Amino acid sequence: MFLNETILNRLMKQAYKSGLAVARTEEDWIYISGNYWEVNIKKDFIPKKTMGNLISLIGELPGKGERIRASKDGNQVEVGMTMKVCEEPQSGERRLTKTNVLLIGEKGVEQGILQDGSTGEIYIINNAFIKIVDNSPVDQDKGETLAEEPVLQPKRRAVLWKNNVCKLRAWLRTDGQNRKILEQLEGLDLTPEVPE
Repeated sequence: MFLNETILNRLMKQAYKSGLAVARTEEDWIYISGNYWEVNIKKDFIPKKTMGNLISLIGELPGKGERIRASKDGNQVEVGMTMKVCEEPQSGERRLTKTNVLLIGEKGVEQGILQDGSTGEIYIINNAFIKIVDNSPVDQDKGETLAEEPVLQPKRRAVLWKNNVCKLRAWLRTDGQNRKILEQLEGLDLTPEVPE
């Protein structure tokens, strides 16, 4: 799993306050989502600590083909709702590059900037989603591949990171407070230099 366990645990706890959605597919993928993010992880690749944190929040995993919404008020079965991160290609998709530029947005949210290297367009996202992507715990001995560069999904206003056992989608942010700064940064090459 290419997700930083500490950050994922924090996101799950935060989402639990208003309702953490958890589902389990027939193929044994676990779907977890908050208000502005969603994750799919093949069950066998979820670290024990992360699974323990999830179960401590929701009580027990849903059965195959089931979805629940868990909160401090209890668990509620949800029918006909999303059970997995949709990764089907959309028109206008393109690869983005992580930059080293951070902006503090409204309510003090640390925002990272992703950039389309071919057009110079920039996109802001909660920096937690840039920091959560970590290829160091990827278990290549078990056949797991490294996470790919993020893909912009313009119709969903989201960014998708994925490998063969895990998928993360997070929604883009808007930032009226830093609008002028963002306009100035648009078109500049913000991507980090790659050492030779």
